[in-house]
Amino acid sequence: MITEAYLDHIRADVDRFAAALERGPVDAPVAACPGWDLARLAAHLGVVHRWARRAVLDAAPPEAIPRPEPDTDWAAWIREGGEALVEALASVDLDAPTWHPFPVARVGRVWPRRQAHETVVHRWDAEAAVGSPSPIDPELASDGIDEYFEIAVPRLGVREQLDLPAGSFHVHCTDVAGEWLVERDGDGLRVVREHAKGDAALRGPAEAILLRLWNRDTPRAGELDHVGDPAVAAAWLAIPGM
Repeated sequence: MITEAYLDHIRADVDRFAAALERGPVDAPVAACPGWDLARLAAHLGVVHRWARRAVLDAAPPEAIPRPEPDTDWAAWIREGGEALVEALASVDLDAPTWHPFPVARVGRVWPRRQAHETVVHRWDAEAAVGSPSPIDPELASDGIDEYFEIAVPRLGVREQLDLPAGSFHVHCTDVAGEWLVERDGDGLRVVREHAKGDAALRGPAEAILLRLWNRDTPRAGELDHVGDPAVAAAWLAIPGM
């Protein structure tokens, strides 16, 4: 996906998140984040947006971003941070050196992609907390699956000293392009982006797969088809979200 597509998704999902906050209530529990309510989710995403903006502009680890006061106008605060982030991302040199905490090359193109996926998943969380979430674009969801295997799982391997499952796992989108075979490779993860047979497989719409990988409970899970060794599939699907 091109940078402008990521920025369009960030803009749209920030607006949807803010609309969910305006519908409220802001103390609605967020099912995917036990113990969190909508206001805490807004604080998290707004801090992430401001932190990422500073990392983009300074190409260096940013200082901690303070959380806002409890009586903050959450919708306005989310919109303000999202707009400032998009402005910074629009000017980033995709191939220039930058700083980020992820186990991939430290170049600018990582940031628009990462923030688009951070925002869409939490937008989905916010809408689910107060009603029915709007769909995730299938192309964005497929790209999110790719990013999950490229960035999220390796980062968890380092940060949480995650012991990856022994069997291979094939993931296949049925509504848009996207296939992956993932397997443990020494202490790391090997990802092959092609049709291949794994010890277990997961097939279905890209949105349903993405949300399942991020451990979101959604009715769309009923659209997923599990094939092969159930223990291998369960081991891969038990990996916690970032």
